[in-house]
Amino acid sequence: MNTSQIAASAFRGITRNKLRSALMMIGVTVGVAALTVVSAIGKGTVAEVMGRVQASFKSNNILITAGGGSRHGAARGNGPATTFTIEDLAALEARIPNIAVTGPSLSVGSRTVTYKGENRQVSITGYCEKAEQLTRKVGRGSFFTADDVAASARVTLIGEDTAKELFGSADPIGEQVRIGSVGFTVVGILEHGGMGVHGTNTDDVMFVPVTTAQRRLMNVDHISSAKVEVRDASKISETEQAIAEALRERHQLTGDKENDFSMITPVAVQKMVASSNRTFTLFLPLISAIAIIVGSLIIASLMLAAVNDRRPEIGLRKAVGARAKDILAQFLLEATAITVVAGVLGLLVGAGISQFVLNMLGKPPTLPWEAMGIGLAVSVAAGLLAGVLPARRAAALSPIETLR
Repeated sequence: MNTSQIAASAFRGITRNKLRSALMMIGVTVGVAALTVVSAIGKGTVAEVMGRVQASFKSNNILITAGGGSRHGAARGNGPATTFTIEDLAALEARIPNIAVTGPSLSVGSRTVTYKGENRQVSITGYCEKAEQLTRKVGRGSFFTADDVAASARVTLIGEDTAKELFGSADPIGEQVRIGSVGFTVVGILEHGGMGVHGTNTDDVMFVPVTTAQRRLMNVDHISSAKVEVRDASKISETEQAIAEALRERHQLTGDKENDFSMITPVAVQKMVASSNRTFTLFLPLISAIAIIVGSLIIASLMLAAVNDRRPEIGLRKAVGARAKDILAQFLLEATAITVVAGVLGLLVGAGISQFVLNMLGKPPTLPWEAMGIGLAVSVAAGLLAGVLPARRAAALSPIETLR
């Protein structure tokens, strides 16, 4: 038999048993579709999150945090969280020439905010006026000023969602709100932030001057963190070391005493990105690969059943001159054709679902061509492997026994 005759026989075998062929396709189709969806959504989400990380934490930034425990996988000291102060930052700026700007922050947490009898829980953070340069700008209105910080002024910036929930369609700028029992004037609306790197809504927040947060809302004199911007990013390691030495000296940490602060540098952020990418590129596709493997097992089992059902056909073909290798090639071709069609169908279904989901989530459409190519290649390989045993069994059948 020549190649065209083998292909024609394989095509007839597939179309003659439509239900069996459809059942063989299901597992591979689902697996490839799942791989495409997971990869597309994962790739889009990881890119978005990493874009936000890189936008908020630039290559010339160092984040100093107070207290013990751990943060984003970075090593931290075990000291108290109440020793880091604004005065520390002033001392760092005076002592370390490579430091250009420092911006303190104090996390107040969720507080009840009231406007004309309407209450809402909002996450509140204290910042200085330099946060407009280091952290986030305003979309409308104005940022609070250095005078506001110096005077512990009762002014606030609010996120877009906070503005909508409290004020509806009214203009909030100039309006009075209360945080607990303390009155504040809204002076600006923060620019759109979207979902934060920790899954928090950065548009449902309020910023107040850091000194106001200290004296009027929390009655403390420490801060929880600070962002440092350096002049020369190539010297960031030396600057990190200088900061550590200065803070240990100011906090009187001698000998083997552990730090009561920690620092996150661009190197630590790069490790976070690499860790996220490893999870995305390794573990998520493995989940989809399981479906492809299950589909392969289904193909193998149904092909074996097909060999038993088609024994008369196999015997007749051998009796009229078909060789064992012709039968082997036919069954391999059938299995491969089924998986190729199932793989292509899975790609189309997966691409459609992923683009629909990304559109619903407001994310830019993306297609993971590498993952799609791998999925199709794996499905073809799975079809070949799944068809080997049934094809060998079919090729080994004796025409005399099958025609009895």
